Amino acid sequence: MSTGQANIGSASDASAFETRDFYLACFLRCMGYDLLDLRAEGRRKVFVFRDRPTRRDDVLAFYGQGAMVPPLAFSATIKDMKALLHNA
Repeated sequence: MSTGQANIGSASDASAFETRDFYLACFLRCMGYDLLDLRAEGRRKVFVFRDRPTRRDDVLAFYGQGAMVPPLAFSATIKDMKALLHNA
């Protein structure tokens, strides 16, 4: 699983969650997570989200196929995130 947690140095020193998994990133966006940054790491991108206390459960639900998001919202988010990747 290519996910990780990090602290982002900012004025509020907000806790952040990082992932390289594109579809997990799309799922988190559908769940309302704030995308803080899209960072280049070589040829790959790292999605950086504002962390939540429920994030662990949300990630496990995604990988365990126990999560529910509206299919059209997930599809639209995939398109938006692909555009973000190609325009970053």
